[in-house]
Amino acid sequence: MTQQNDLMTREEVLALLEIKPATLYAYVSRGLIRARPHEDGRKSLYLRRDVERLGTRKRGRAPTGSVAESTMRFGDPVLHSAITQITPHGPRYRNRLATDLASAGASFESVVHLLMTGIWQDSIAIWSPQETPPDVLRFLSTYNGDVVSADIGNLLGMVPFALAMQGRGPREIADGGAVQAARLMLHCMAGCVGFLGPKRAYVARTADETVAAQILRAAGAEVTPETLRAVNAALVLTADNELAPATFAARVAASTNADLFSCVAAAIGSHIGFSTGTSTEKIETLLLCEPFDALDSRKDRVREYGASLFAFNHPLYPGGDARADLMLQLAELAAQRDEAAGTDVRRAAQTRLTLDFLARMREELSAHPGLAMGIVVLARALGLPDGTATAIWVVGRSAGWVAHVMEQRTQAFMLRPRAKYGFGGPIEPAVAPPVDPPKARRHDEVMK
Repeated sequence: MTQQNDLMTREEVLALLEIKPATLYAYVSRGLIRARPHEDGRKSLYLRRDVERLGTRKRGRAPTGSVAESTMRFGDPVLHSAITQITPHGPRYRNRLATDLASAGASFESVVHLLMTGIWQDSIAIWSPQETPPDVLRFLSTYNGDVVSADIGNLLGMVPFALAMQGRGPREIADGGAVQAARLMLHCMAGCVGFLGPKRAYVARTADETVAAQILRAAGAEVTPETLRAVNAALVLTADNELAPATFAARVAASTNADLFSCVAAAIGSHIGFSTGTSTEKIETLLLCEPFDALDSRKDRVREYGASLFAFNHPLYPGGDARADLMLQLAELAAQRDEAAGTDVRRAAQTRLTLDFLARMREELSAHPGLAMGIVVLARALGLPDGTATAIWVVGRSAGWVAHVMEQRTQAFMLRPRAKYGFGGPIEPAVAPPVDPPKARRHDEVMK
């Protein structure tokens, strides 16, 4: 996910830091500057943020503005948070590894409660029933049959705004009803998976249904203990990842005292940007697409665009993303079940081809699958329609967005960084040309 303009060549580093090559190699070996392989395989590129940070140390302590500017470029922490810690084994939600929670079968509902309140209750499996507001149902009904897989992120982004109507947004703030509002929002978004399923319409939750069960039923998939466990695990694994861009957007909105629905809508708008959440859709349409027996012919796409388009090699998890690895294991189990039952043989074969291809990419290109890849492969292995991976990611991550909104409210300050104007030099104030004083005119001229 590191972009080209975030990297520097050896010559650029040497010139900026005014050092010799041997000194640069010493910095790299000590971990002060991290390197990335050049696409030609013979040279190395260096992370700009590391170089700039070291440069400020060499010149003395950087001004506050310079430090703040560097932290905005995937740099040092910029906010205090007690929600999620990034570890080599994946995110840790309030001291509990996400992969451990998913592997143990912890319900998504319990994880949502943990993220929002800091309290662990493993008995939470089904939330109390809440009816979808009639005006929201009318709004969603206008899209029956008109939503394609690439649209699902935009549709989910409209759901929170619809829920904020009819005074529900202001009431959420006034009544302190964030928890109930979050539960309603999650089930409404899960019901939108129905637009991708056979009904091509919103599928409301039943009284005894979990979020995972609603997603499966809405998608038209078989609801079994195995499929429930797999979708529940995907929701748990996507629930939070610290200050991702969309999470930061939610916190910025929360710092302005926006209601919960508007904060989540702001997050979704950031999440479905070209460089983040849409990677699931690009994986479905550009990489893991028909014909599956030609996956090896797309090796160059992984080499050239793996990080930017398909979210391989997440910079927070250079050794591989444990969340993606767990979802790929669940996809493998789904393929084994299909093969043992003798049903969906074609789907199982596609899953096998996909997993083998990803294993080769990991071995040959050091391309470690990211979260987006894990969700897509698992959704395909479960027979879910394209677009469901995007929906699962948004529904799952909404739990983290809500938690961050609630935490930001307790910190009670506005997130408002300053801009450093950098277009040319200072502009001199315009000086008006001198004006001659008016001359006295004769009375007869005035009368004319």
